[in-house]
Amino acid sequence: MTALLATGGRVLTPSSRDATALAHENGLVVWAGSDAPGPALFPDAERVDLDGDWVAPAFVECLSTGLDLDAAAGDGVVADPVPGSHPLDAVGDRIRRGERVVLDAHEGPARIADELTRLAGELGGPAVARCTPVIVGSSAQIDDGTLAALAAVGTVLLLRPLVDDLAGCDLVRIAGSGVALAASTRVDDAVRPWDTLRALTSVPDGRGLSPRAAFTALTRGARRAAGARDGTAGTLTPGASATYARWRTGELAVVAADDAVQRWSTDPRSGVPPMPDLSGPDPVLRGLVVDGRSTVHTR
Repeated sequence: MTALLATGGRVLTPSSRDATALAHENGLVVWAGSDAPGPALFPDAERVDLDGDWVAPAFVECLSTGLDLDAAAGDGVVADPVPGSHPLDAVGDRIRRGERVVLDAHEGPARIADELTRLAGELGGPAVARCTPVIVGSSAQIDDGTLAALAAVGTVLLLRPLVDDLAGCDLVRIAGSGVALAASTRVDDAVRPWDTLRALTSVPDGRGLSPRAAFTALTRGARRAAGARDGTAGTLTPGASATYARWRTGELAVVAADDAVQRWSTDPRSGVPPMPDLSGPDPVLRGLVVDGRSTVHTR
């Protein structure tokens, strides 16, 4: 596949806080940086002018059963499903067979943590972690000991911000515990990724995530919930899949933290990447690329 070099935009990538260009070839990101060196690095590449658009990893929907995937793509969302949930008493057999472990939060985080800890003692922590345990749904009350036990075996908490009430959830504390956070953009048969970001960032009493952390939950975190273990899935890091959305936005902003929870800095030297302002209208999707191929064309 011919390399493609896109320049003149604003690119969200761990490679550079101020990237304006992105190159990919054979379905993989190969470079991200400033516009100037791109043509010399990729002289034979197909060229795309981003016209100031914001380029970021595509949103990922893990709970995609029955979803209209074409409609979801029109909202910048791609599917990467997790298996259906199963009873807690089935976990041991699934881990012994090396199968995915997906549990509903109604099983109780403490009970889940106790069972996973028991199985880690019997089969080894790596055996449990390889199955990437996922808890679907939110639980307002998860104590620190339970969070530590879940983090120890690589558990992912898959939130449903547009379905479940997050008012009692301290997402800052959960994220700080080492438990990975993912989030579903789904409500009924539709996806609403920007409303999902707003829900994750607006939990009362300063318990919500920063916009950057919320975006990570809908991209890299969702890929991890779906089973990715390479650490690059859901990012625009060289070597990762070239799966991204192109958005027309207003000015990007480095969002200031709540005074009580200093998670963000307005100083551009902080290294915090600017994001679309969630207090404004939704950005407009201008294109979606999946594994290096356009599936929704610029409009």
